[in-house]
Amino acid sequence: MSITFSDGNTRRMDVVATAAFPRIPVRTALVDHPEALTWPHVEGDGILCLLPNMSEVDPDDPTAVAENLLIRSVGLIEELLQGAIVERDFKEEFLTYWAYKTHFDGSRLFSLIRPEAPSRSVCVWKGEGITVVGENEKALLTWVARRYGEGATGNTTQGAFLWMETPPLPAQYPDTAADLYSLAAELGPDSVDAIEDAARQIPEEIVTVIGAEGRGGAGLIAVRALNPKFAHSRPSPVAEPVTKGFRAGKAPPILVSQRFFGRIPVVRSSVQRADAAWIHGRGQDPRTERLLSSTVIVIGCGSVGAPVACSLAQAGVGHLILVDLDELSWPNVGRHPLGATAIGKNKAVALAERLQMDYPHLLVESRSYGMNALLQIDTELLTEADLIISATGSWAAEHALNNWHLEQGRKKPVLYCWTEAHACAGHAVAIAEHGGCLQCHLGRTGTPDFKVVNWPDGLGQNREEPACGAHFQPYGPVELSFVNAMASDMALDCLLDAPTTSVHRIFAASQKRIGMLGGGYSTDWLSEFGIRDGDARVIDRLWSESGCAACHRPAPDK
Repeated sequence: MSITFSDGNTRRMDVVATAAFPRIPVRTALVDHPEALTWPHVEGDGILCLLPNMSEVDPDDPTAVAENLLIRSVGLIEELLQGAIVERDFKEEFLTYWAYKTHFDGSRLFSLIRPEAPSRSVCVWKGEGITVVGENEKALLTWVARRYGEGATGNTTQGAFLWMETPPLPAQYPDTAADLYSLAAELGPDSVDAIEDAARQIPEEIVTVIGAEGRGGAGLIAVRALNPKFAHSRPSPVAEPVTKGFRAGKAPPILVSQRFFGRIPVVRSSVQRADAAWIHGRGQDPRTERLLSSTVIVIGCGSVGAPVACSLAQAGVGHLILVDLDELSWPNVGRHPLGATAIGKNKAVALAERLQMDYPHLLVESRSYGMNALLQIDTELLTEADLIISATGSWAAEHALNNWHLEQGRKKPVLYCWTEAHACAGHAVAIAEHGGCLQCHLGRTGTPDFKVVNWPDGLGQNREEPACGAHFQPYGPVELSFVNAMASDMALDCLLDAPTTSVHRIFAASQKRIGMLGGGYSTDWLSEFGIRDGDARVIDRLWSESGCAACHRPAPDK
């Protein structure tokens, strides 16, 4: 259809439907469109970008969808003609429009740098088809070794990071190395120093990352300026055109810059952010900085401790130490994050190796010994850790840790996690500076004085394999996931807002699930919390002092 706009010009606008219509909604196209990147939201072929990626449309009424889209399209063109949104939208969504003009999609160019002022020199590692940019060589090579292994081959060069106070408009996108230098000159002496310092190294190319604040946070783009030696296409290029006429290392820096930043075309690229702030919340999670500075020790890397460790790594805990004496065996695989490739390996070591490779910006260590050795060897680490998590399933081990905790007078919390039969309930007890110690509500053999579920006729007892001492509970990872989520949530609470009084968090499965397995809520649970529509739920309760033998504190007056 033809539409006459406020500027007096008549323009044709089409409604475009694909073969998948109406499942896939229609789009609109401005047939009489200006040159690409003249207007935002207008692609090179005239298609108008009005529907967000996750937009909901009504496939049962495609006509109404098309009418609405057409009305919005006309409104968009009117706004573009008036000009008020042109520069604003180009800047707010500069990553999108830069991508239209890139030579490479940047899927193999990773950035670890902080996307913030000032402009500065950075370090670039180039491996087999991969380029990684970091703040400095030490941090960069540490990341590379964790991600690709100690034997990863590659070399480092100097690069540049330029920070723009406002994102670039399409007219500012560099076409040549001279354009890149001009952009740096506009940004100030820090930017010029960064690219000139990189040029003095006379690399094969200078990788320059450019950052700016767009809508929703900082974004990064990249420009590669090729050494003229590798950019010339004539049959017999000069051996080293940048330093021609001078002995090695004697070319004046100003001449090196002039020759490097000439009219040779640059290579524009997108960038994949791999810095910690981006990975853990896309730069929008205020908890990230706090978690990255935290140290957590996880003792017991079984079906509870290992998933909790994985969750903490995903959340961005900067330093994890995993402790376990045992090796992974085939019966463990069904409800453990590690699979068959880790059979026969120590659980802590294998899990730490995997998490370190998956999250190379974190530090993940392991200890392949038990609680007693840990308390003897790593007392300094235990004392300094922000949180200790014990998921050993061993009363002897946790009794020892509780005694150490009391002897040390540790103020930071220790979190103990365990499950009841069939994973129908899970417990996470944070022992804090005030309140009860672990033993205050556990009997002399480690039996808790509060349980959620009663099991008649031995249904809650452990099963036995056809081997001496091989006991187990026949539940899987789906049931256990609720307990693990509760324990992980409690761990985060301890890190972000550490309790000063001991607290007991409980997950209780639904009455329906417990009943299907032959159990029922305990008298203690019913008297304290009752039944609420039979739903599964998570509750917190105090873990009070009881005057137990371990903490030698009298019970508070009632």
